[in-house]
Amino acid sequence: MVTETTTLINTLRNQISIENEALEELAELENQAAETAVRLVYLDLRLDTWKHIKFLEGVIDALTVTPCDEWSAKVQRYVDRVKMERKMRSLMSKETSMAKLASEAAEHMDDPIGRFLLEHLAEDEKRHEENLENVISIVKQLPLQSKKGEKGTDIVCPPD
Repeated sequence: MVTETTTLINTLRNQISIENEALEELAELENQAAETAVRLVYLDLRLDTWKHIKFLEGVIDALTVTPCDEWSAKVQRYVDRVKMERKMRSLMSKETSMAKLASEAAEHMDDPIGRFLLEHLAEDEKRHEENLENVISIVKQLPLQSKKGEKGTDIVCPPD
């Protein structure tokens, strides 16, 4: 019997496969491009595609990896979340600075392609800052375990 989780994982793996094909194509196009602006466009897309692959692999891990040491798992998840929030808040201030600098650079750019790319970078940095706040909030609300056990506090491990 195929579960919804299995269907979801298969869908994610199919997406990873397509993303990998795109990644290879973008890397090749980037290497072939002589014009800097064109290479930068391919670079931006390639890195975004690579990020998607890593993200999707992480989603699969979150769906399939269940720590079997309840205490260590809960403590580590809590510690990771606290550290993440602190680091994300620090990074958010850097994102603001990076967005401001990219916007300033775009104002001084005469080349329309260069201006567009710098404006795109500035928008990306602003969006990152906004998204980080949402990510912090969502991750803090997640239960410290991925699956409930009989008591609601057990981490359920697959049989060996």
